[in-house]
Amino acid sequence: MSNIKISVVIPSYRPQRYTFECLESLKRQTLSPEEYEVIVILNGDKAPYYSQLEEALPANGRLLYSPAASACSSRNMGLDEARGEYICFIDDDDLVSPSYLEELLKHARRDVIAASNCLSVYDDGHTGENPYTQEYKRCAEKGVQPFYQPKKIFSVPWMKLIHRDVIGDRRFDEHFPSGQDALLMFEISDRMEKVRFASSDAVYYWRQRGGSLHKLNYSRLISKYGRLAWAYTRLYFGSPLQYNLLFYLTRLLASVHAIIVRK
Repeated sequence: MSNIKISVVIPSYRPQRYTFECLESLKRQTLSPEEYEVIVILNGDKAPYYSQLEEALPANGRLLYSPAASACSSRNMGLDEARGEYICFIDDDDLVSPSYLEELLKHARRDVIAASNCLSVYDDGHTGENPYTQEYKRCAEKGVQPFYQPKKIFSVPWMKLIHRDVIGDRRFDEHFPSGQDALLMFEISDRMEKVRFASSDAVYYWRQRGGSLHKLNYSRLISKYGRLAWAYTRLYFGSPLQYNLLFYLTRLLASVHAIIVRK
């Protein structure tokens, strides 16, 4: 029987310096290497990236390849191959603190999602706060709480540890145009119960790169978040007794807010 507690799933497209910094941060984890695996899924162009990743991979790592240039399909492949009791998603241009996995594992249970603090990290190395940092400050001292209270953290798959039974056979929708991360988090919320934040030593560093973020034009914003709101609605009314009404309403409000602020 496998002793692996955590499967770290990292999609990577044309990996650059940031990706190797991400892998280095996973090599420095205080958690025993026998208790976690690192699954990197290279997607799109294979050469010369595959051999570069092979060299940089931790000893407890596995490298997979998908010809489709898609983070969704890569994450799905990682989920299919994962052997750990818990799933941890990390984007390949982000990195984590040395005790990240160990601290999250202390708080994770089948019915408790463990979440971390999140800081933005910039090209010059300095860090700063973001909306996820503020959510951490607001909720970290509350202990175990209903999952829908720190609602902002469920707009993304990273900075948390999720039991594999909560995800089950659900996967990122590869045919959905955008917002697949938030959609899967809502889809699996019918199996979520509680959340608890780890200590401030567990930090997810969210990379802020020049040119990595862009503003959509207004019509594309309406299309993106309108589709997302409709997808939430179909899921909720398909099983209204399974999904939390308050969480559903907050997802709708988040979609409207994103349009208003042109996020």
